[in-house]
Amino acid sequence: MIETVPPPLPPSADHARRRLRPHLQVRLLAGFLLGMGGGTLAGLFASDSPATTLLMRWVVKPVEQAFLFALFLLIVPLLVSAIVSGIARVRNMAGMRRLLLSTLAHMLAASVAAALIGLAMVNLFRPGDVVPAEIGQQLLASGHSSAPPRGFGALFSYAAVERPIMIVIIASVLVGMTLTFLRTRRSGHVLATSERVFDAGMHVLGYVARLAPVAVAAFMFDLTLVFGWHLLLYLSAYVGVVVAALMLQVVLTFFAVVWMRGGVTPAAFLRGVQEPAVIAFCTSSSNATLPSALRSAELDLRLPPRVARLVLGVGTIANQGGTAIYTAVTVLFIAQFFGMDLSLGRQGIVLAVAAVAGMGTIGVPAGSLPTVAAVLALTGLPPEGIGLVVGVDRLLDMFRTMVNVVGDLAVATAVSRDQQMQVA
Repeated sequence: MIETVPPPLPPSADHARRRLRPHLQVRLLAGFLLGMGGGTLAGLFASDSPATTLLMRWVVKPVEQAFLFALFLLIVPLLVSAIVSGIARVRNMAGMRRLLLSTLAHMLAASVAAALIGLAMVNLFRPGDVVPAEIGQQLLASGHSSAPPRGFGALFSYAAVERPIMIVIIASVLVGMTLTFLRTRRSGHVLATSERVFDAGMHVLGYVARLAPVAVAAFMFDLTLVFGWHLLLYLSAYVGVVVAALMLQVVLTFFAVVWMRGGVTPAAFLRGVQEPAVIAFCTSSSNATLPSALRSAELDLRLPPRVARLVLGVGTIANQGGTAIYTAVTVLFIAQFFGMDLSLGRQGIVLAVAAVAGMGTIGVPAGSLPTVAAVLALTGLPPEGIGLVVGVDRLLDMFRTMVNVVGDLAVATAVSRDQQMQVA
C-alpha cells in the first residue's frame, strides 16, 4: 500500500506547541477554581437575584453551549480520520489483528477490574444502610430526569451526536481495514486525505482550546449554583463510595497498566492527561473530550499515531470503566436501601452486566442511567430506586467520565508499548 503522510512539524514549532501546554493547564485550573468559587458565593448570597438569572441566561449558558458545539463539530471528522489513519497504517492483517486484540483485551480487563472494585467497595461500606428511611422516600418522590432541550438549545445538545457514534466507529474501522488490503495509489490518496483532515481538526482544536478555561469556569459556576448541595448530606456515604471506587480504579488499575505494561511512570502519565481529564470532568462526555485526548496522546504522551488514534476512537464506546463502577455501586446501594441484599448469584449478574456496560456505553452525560434501570429489572429491585440517585447523578457523571477518559489514555499507553515490543 502506498502511504503518504504529511511531513512532521519542525522541531522549533513542536517545541513551541509543547511549551504552551503548561500555561493552558494553569488557565484550566484557574477557570475551574474561579467558576466553583463564584458559583458557591452566588448560591449562598444571590441565588434568587435577577442579576444572577441574567448572568446564567446570557453569559454562562451561551459559553457552555458554544464550547460544546465546537467540540461536537470536531468529533465526527476527528473520529473518522483517527480510526481510518490508525488502522490503515498497519501494514498487514496479522499486525492489525494483534493491535485490535490487544486493545480489546486491555479494555475488557480494565472493565472487569472496575466492576470488581465497585462491588467490593459497596459491600464493604454499605452506603445504603445509612440513608434514613424518611429522607429516602423524599428523594424517591422527587427523583426525575431532566427534560430534553427544546428549540434553539436542542441544536447544542448531546443528542445531536449521540446516536450516530456507533455507526461512525464501525464504518471507520471497515474503511481502515479495506485500505490495509488495498495496495494502490488511490488508497494512498485516501489515507493522505484522512491525515490532512485529522491535522486540520487538530489545528482548529488549538483555537477552541483557547476558550476552554472560560468554558470550564462557566461549567463549574453552573454546577455549584444549581446543584442541590444539601443532597450530599443525605447521600454522602453513597457519593463517597462511588468517588473512592473511581479513584481506586485509577490508582490500582490504570497506574499498574501504564507502569507495568506501558513503561511510563504514574507521575509522567498524570502530567500528560491533565488537560483531557479537566475537560472530561466539566463536560461529562467522553465523546466531547475525544479531540483533547487525541492531542494529549500524541503531543504529551508521545504515543504513536497509528495506536493512539485507534484506541482512543474505539475507547469512546468500548472502555467505560467509570460506568462499570457506577452501575455496580448504584444497584447494590439501592438494594441495601430497600433491605433487599442480593445473593452472590445476583451479584454475579450485576458484575457481568456492569462489565459489559463498561465495554459498550455511549459516552454522553447520563448515559449510565438506562444501564442501571436494566440491571434493577434483572435483579428484581424496584425501578423507582433510580430516584434516590438522580439528584447527584450529574456530579458523579463528571467523576466517572474523567475516569473513562484517563482509562482510554492508559490503555493507549499500554498497547503502544506492546506494539513497539512486537516490532522490535
